[in-house]
Amino acid sequence: MPADFIDLVTDAELPGDRLLLGIRHFDEPFLLTVSLSQGLGSSELWLDRGRAGKARLAEFRRTGDRVLFVVRNKHFLTSGDEAAVRAGQQSFAMSVVWSGRVLREENGAAVVDATGLVLADHDRIAEHLHEKEQGEYAVDASLSLPLVADSRSGPTGIRLPALLTFRGPGRGAAIRAVAADPRAVTVVQQLNLIRLPADPMPVRRFHPASGGYGVGYADHGRVGTADTQVKVQPRFRVGPGAAPIVFQVDPAVPEPFRSAVVEGGNWWQDAFAAIGLPDAYRVEAGGDGFDPYEPGVNGVVWVHRAGRGWSLGQGLTDPRTGEILHARVRLGSQRVEQVRALGEALLAPYGQPDEAERLAAVEELVLARLRHLAAHEIGHALGFMHNFASTAHPKPSVMDYPHARVRVGEDGRIDLATAYTTGLGPWDHFLVAHAYGRFADEAAELARLRRESAELAYVSDDDGQGPHVAHADGVPWVTAAHPLQALETMTRVRRIALDGFSRGVLPPERQTGELEERFALLYLLHRHEVAAVARLVGGVRYAYGLAGDGPGASRGTEVVDASTQQRALARLVSLLRAEQLALPDAVLDTLTPPAIRYGRSDQYLDTDAGRIFDPIGAVGAAVTLVTEQLLEPARLNRVVWQHATDPAVPGVSEVVDALLATTWRRIDPVPAGVRGGVAVQQAADWTLLNHLLTVARDGTLHATARTELRAALRRFAEEARRRDDDGGREAADLIGRFLSDTGSVRLDPLPRVPPGAPN
Repeated sequence: MPADFIDLVTDAELPGDRLLLGIRHFDEPFLLTVSLSQGLGSSELWLDRGRAGKARLAEFRRTGDRVLFVVRNKHFLTSGDEAAVRAGQQSFAMSVVWSGRVLREENGAAVVDATGLVLADHDRIAEHLHEKEQGEYAVDASLSLPLVADSRSGPTGIRLPALLTFRGPGRGAAIRAVAADPRAVTVVQQLNLIRLPADPMPVRRFHPASGGYGVGYADHGRVGTADTQVKVQPRFRVGPGAAPIVFQVDPAVPEPFRSAVVEGGNWWQDAFAAIGLPDAYRVEAGGDGFDPYEPGVNGVVWVHRAGRGWSLGQGLTDPRTGEILHARVRLGSQRVEQVRALGEALLAPYGQPDEAERLAAVEELVLARLRHLAAHEIGHALGFMHNFASTAHPKPSVMDYPHARVRVGEDGRIDLATAYTTGLGPWDHFLVAHAYGRFADEAAELARLRRESAELAYVSDDDGQGPHVAHADGVPWVTAAHPLQALETMTRVRRIALDGFSRGVLPPERQTGELEERFALLYLLHRHEVAAVARLVGGVRYAYGLAGDGPGASRGTEVVDASTQQRALARLVSLLRAEQLALPDAVLDTLTPPAIRYGRSDQYLDTDAGRIFDPIGAVGAAVTLVTEQLLEPARLNRVVWQHATDPAVPGVSEVVDALLATTWRRIDPVPAGVRGGVAVQQAADWTLLNHLLTVARDGTLHATARTELRAALRRFAEEARRRDDDGGREAADLIGRFLSDTGSVRLDPLPRVPPGAPN
């Protein structure tokens, strides 16, 4: 039986809370990874049970009677002869993070007291808490100790858990919400030292159009002969002699959710079978001995958090080759409640004659979402990135973000039967083939796969999420391929659900103040479709590739055609009419403030009306949903250039005028049947004006865009000054003072829009 990589040593003369290690492999690089098996439980802080920190390269060095623990930057790996490798190592700083004196020699190993090593904050939790504005924390050694009895060693690595207590001020809101005593926060850190494979797996070069993660390093040994930036495709080892890829699902996942996770995770079997590897992959329920922190175990961990949070799939890779050595998925249990709340808000099942049928539809909605979520997060662990453009594929990818695709049936009722797709899409089959397929002529066959999949649009993270994204097709959470069509469908669903709003959206045992939260889900239901339509204004399209891919592989950056931009602008500004913003009687006559001992969370709309629901505040949030998209400074900067090269594309002035035409310049009266309609329209008017002025002082706006925006405001002020109403004159006065001295005007903060993701 092979010897352990590092020995766990006992010594009867030392206290039991000391950790002794026997080290025999010096100057041999290995992977240092950190996990948390006891987390904080905060969606805001992300220090979860199952968290896996970033891997680093480390090694032990011996200098006389001392052992050093050295960490290196794995993103600088120099190849070549001994001199080249030495030059590379000496060119970039190493970090000695611990040292210990050799106590004795035993069985060919140097025995050291490594207690200080395992009690160090290797995951930089204190730094993380500081960055999250929770205060200054540090490990309290007197309240921390290695968990010696739980340590494990084997031929491929060693796991060293430790109980770490962080002392701090305890004043941060996020940490106060979850910690028993926020001044002393205790976690369990799992320190793993894992040997690199003795037989490195052949690399598969990363291609930007592959849909995989590109991991890599700078190899300065290639200077003058090849690109020093090396990027490889992360993937598990498959094929002859390789063990199957097996993911074990945490037995803490209750049924029927566990079966849904196993079923969804096993969707990937179809893709492996299609490339001739039917037995290479499976997902199964973990047994009583489930231990996701054991090196080599691929675990799906059930994580509880306070608040809305993300799930995550990660793989530990060999930095030399991209081989995934093991992977871990974190599934947030709160997703069950999030999806169930959406289904209940849409169907209002409680107290209905067909309550059982509606509740069954809600339960199936939850299970369908968990199947998809499991496939998605395991896809990340297999080495695959998001594809936020797959809604237009023949069948969407599981690597997209899917919002429930709600339909309206022929009877006019909301239908959830096809809310989530089942199984893999063509993009997912391409991902597996490109990463895991085995080929005689690898480069030629991979190029063929990319050509054959070229009609499947691919847009990933940096181009699909964030405040400055521009790609028209890469919008997460959209419900149909055509944004304008999707917006029409979702606004219709929204209206039906709001008109049917009642106490039936909430389980009978829940306090009625939670009706506000359910209302917010419905009132902002169209948020993702708004983002998708706004992406058409100033939008562009492009593809990923390499310069040598040849003609046709990428056509550069193409602007969304002018007519589509004009239609998108017109549809978005129509959402600022009182008829679209007003709240139905069914809502206004139902909502009550939270009961005593309850409060509003960030999932609620804000109120400036004391403890009661604030309809005017709700209108402000719905208006901001549109204006924060259309008036995003980077979008206006793109619009300036696109309009300059094609006058048919709406320019900044046209965007502003379109917004004003639907609000301040509205000609037709608000229909009498709209409850509080005039007040609603006025709230929309002022919210828009405040946002226009806020953007006009944004420092990232190009001078040309700012000039056009200020000119449009000046024209409106001159017009408003002639109006025979107090609001118009006040608006004109505000704009005049702002344009004369921008800093002299105090603008209101933009209304807060409650978070809408993850769904």
